[in-house]
Amino acid sequence: MLRKQLPGINGLVTFEAAARHLSFTLAASELCVSQAAVSRQVKRLEEQLGCSVFHRAQRRIELTKDGHKLFQAVTMGLGHIATVSSDIRRTKSTGQITIASTLAFSSFWLMPRIRAFHQQYPDVKVHVIASDNAQELRSDKVDLALTCGNNQLQGNETHYLFSEQAYPVCSPEYLRDKEKPQTAADVLQHRLLHLDEQLWDNIGWDAIDWPAWLKHFDVQDLDNKGGFKIPAGFTFNNYPMLIQAVLEGEGIALGFEHTTGDLVAQGKLIRLTDQTWDTGRGYYLAIKSNLAHHPDVQALSQWLLNSF
Repeated sequence: MLRKQLPGINGLVTFEAAARHLSFTLAASELCVSQAAVSRQVKRLEEQLGCSVFHRAQRRIELTKDGHKLFQAVTMGLGHIATVSSDIRRTKSTGQITIASTLAFSSFWLMPRIRAFHQQYPDVKVHVIASDNAQELRSDKVDLALTCGNNQLQGNETHYLFSEQAYPVCSPEYLRDKEKPQTAADVLQHRLLHLDEQLWDNIGWDAIDWPAWLKHFDVQDLDNKGGFKIPAGFTFNNYPMLIQAVLEGEGIALGFEHTTGDLVAQGKLIRLTDQTWDTGRGYYLAIKSNLAHHPDVQALSQWLLNSF
């Protein structure tokens, strides 16, 4: 049915070139055909549509009102086809899948699962982009992305993974000569480790830091400016470095279940207090819609979704 409603594809491609250049001559040069061939294709298109798409003057052409409408639609349609075709060719030619996530997500959650996936699918090449830069995570070169938020990503199929849960963690060594904090307010008596505020800006997520966590649990230890009296401590510009400092006994940090859960289960970190903040944000696996049925993409996405 769709085929019967569409004009000839050759006519649409020719029209797009002519409308973009506003010249049959330049369109002919681009398409490697004669100017007469361009003129014939446009005339045939107009006959199929039952209207004129160009005003023809002696030395120039202009789009008619209907021509403008058609040009907008054809540009959008052919542009989408070109993007999808490029994605398919790239995946086929490189023979690899590109997956992106933050440094923390890659280090603590993704890589153990990628290693297990590779044992099961040794012929599937996976390229991991680990970055705290939002533009890199949303690049057109990315086939799958692990992202945080509560909205759908345009052009992607999104699959919910888990909720974001934040709680304090430290190493057994750190607590060797200190009293374990029992409440949210108790952590203010300890050396707290921090993430650089710029990190949250770079990845485009609202900060889940010590002030936000303490405020959530109504800790009322405020300074004269209305802020928390956060103990001085180290600040880091990426989360893996922060957790390494925690493992070395430098202080207490906010842990997130998807990054520190395995370390807690292994006894390398201790989960402090019974107070966990479920922030209401979810983590998602986003898959480019036009690649969702690619066999290798399906294999990896299903592996990740079934790893819980």
